[in-house]
Amino acid sequence: MKLQPLAAYLLLLVAATAGAQTTPNTTGTTTMTTPNTTATKTLTLPNTTTTTTNTNTTTNTNKSKSKAAAGAQRTDFALFDGTDPSSNEIGAQCGAVLGSSKNSVGFTFHVTVSNWSDELKVLQVLYADGEEMARYQIPAHTSFSFSQAGGGTAGVDDWIRVFGEGAAPSGLAGSMSILAPAAAKPNPNVGQDFCTTLTTQSALTNTISPNTNTNTTSTTTPTSKPALR
Repeated sequence: MKLQPLAAYLLLLVAATAGAQTTPNTTGTTTMTTPNTTATKTLTLPNTTTTTTNTNTTTNTNKSKSKAAAGAQRTDFALFDGTDPSSNEIGAQCGAVLGSSKNSVGFTFHVTVSNWSDELKVLQVLYADGEEMARYQIPAHTSFSFSQAGGGTAGVDDWIRVFGEGAAPSGLAGSMSILAPAAAKPNPNVGQDFCTTLTTQSALTNTISPNTNTNTTSTTTPTSKPALR
C-alpha cells in the first residue's frame, strides 16, 4: 500500500519532464523560422528598388535628348522702310539652301507690309528664276500679311524678293522672315544671312544662273538684321 503514492509521484514527474522538453523544442523551432523569413524579405526589397530606379532614369534621359534634336529650326528676318527717302529701302529678301551642297530645302517665309501713302500701292513677290512673280494691291493706309512655302526647287523658289513697285520711296514698310530646318544655310544670293533688306532697284535685275546659283548683280548693297539662331 505504501508503494502506490510513490509510483504516482514518479508518473507525474515523468509527465512534467516530458512537457518541459516539448515546449522548448517547439519554441525554438518557431524562433528560428521567423528570423529566416524576415531576412529573406529584407534582401529581396533592395534589389527590386535598385533595378527599377536605374531603368527609369536611363530611359527618360534618352527620350529627352532625341526630342530636342528633332525640333531644331533656323529663323531670320529683315525690315524695310519705304517711307524714308534717305534710306532708299524698297523691300526685303530671304532664301535658303541645304548646307554646303546648295541643294533645295523647304522653308516657310512670312511677309507683313503697311501702306503709309495716300494712294494704292503694289507689292511684288519675285522668285529666284526672275520669271515667276505675284503682285498684291495694298490700299492706302492699310496693312497686309501672308505666309507661303518656298525652297522646293533649286534656282526657282529658293530665293524670294518682296518689294514695292515704282520709284523709291514707295511708301510701303514692313518685314520679311523665314523659318527653315536646322540643316539649312543662307542662300548665296542673299548673303551671309537668311534675310536682308533690299536697298537699290538694281537688286531686282535678275541675272542668276540656276545651275551655279550665283548672283551677278554686284551693285546691290543690302543691309540685314542679325539672325535669330
